[in-house]
Amino acid sequence: MIIEKSTTINEIISAYPETVKFFNDLKMSCSGCFAVNFDTLENGALMHGMEVNNLIHQLNRFIENLPASAAGHPARNIRVLPPAGTF
Repeated sequence: MIIEKSTTINEIISAYPETVKFFNDLKMSCSGCFAVNFDTLENGALMHGMEVNNLIHQLNRFIENLPASAAGHPARNIRVLPPAGTF
C-alpha cells in the first residue's frame, strides 16, 4: 500500500491494524472517530496541527518496522514514495 496525503485513515488502519497504536501515541484518536471512514491523512494532520509530509514519513517508518507477518496478515510489501516536491 502506498500512503499518500489522499489516503483515508480508514484505509491505513484497515491495511495495518497496528497503526491504531501509532495514531493513539500521537493523540489522534482515529480508531474512535466517526470521520475515520472518509477523512484523509492530510486532513487528519491539519486537524491535529501536524505537518502532513512529516506524518507520512513517521507513519511509513512505523509500518516498515512492523513484523513481516503479524496477526494473520500476509508478509508486507511496502512501496514508499517520497513526499511531493522532494524528487
